[in-house]
Amino acid sequence: MPTLILMHGMTGNEEMMRPFAEKVCPEGWTLLVPEGRFTHPTRGRTWWRYEDYDSDTTRRGNLSRVELIDVDSSLSQLEELISKNAPLGPLVVGGFSQGGAMAQELLQLPIADRIVGLICIGTRLIRPMELRMRLDELDKKRLFWMHGERDVRVPIEDGWAIAHLFETAGWAVELVEHSKGHMIPIEHHDELTEWLKTFE
Repeated sequence: MPTLILMHGMTGNEEMMRPFAEKVCPEGWTLLVPEGRFTHPTRGRTWWRYEDYDSDTTRRGNLSRVELIDVDSSLSQLEELISKNAPLGPLVVGGFSQGGAMAQELLQLPIADRIVGLICIGTRLIRPMELRMRLDELDKKRLFWMHGERDVRVPIEDGWAIAHLFETAGWAVELVEHSKGHMIPIEHHDELTEWLKTFE
């Protein structure tokens, strides 16, 4: 059976993400719910630290060099966690908001050959050029994409850029657009579970 790795967003933590992860994870799968490497100044954890926390939490534009160092540091931590806790075999990786961005970044690691599916919920690209080049090197896999049309933290246009990039790379893309904001609506949880079951 595959391993599902789901990551929380900025200001979240493992405890907040786990109930959703356990609900959508198919029976018999291994489930990992990592926690962000850094403490957020107001609440929870974060996968990288913004140089200006007062700006929009998932602002547009490229990350700074300092912020990308944090991303790479978090990737190293995730690689170690996966090697220690995930059985050998297929991986489905994903997350919400900042966690979804980190899931995309996992494709840059050697474990990408084991990743059969990617879940991007309410998130955006952070290194689009590098990801585009990496997708050219990898086998075509599958993406589950979900975004809210009223998302003010990560505009849906930023989310569509992810779907377009992966579709252009030849991935099979499952699209779920909902009418709400920066969240994971409960009425769409079962759709994710059913998508995950197709990997069994």
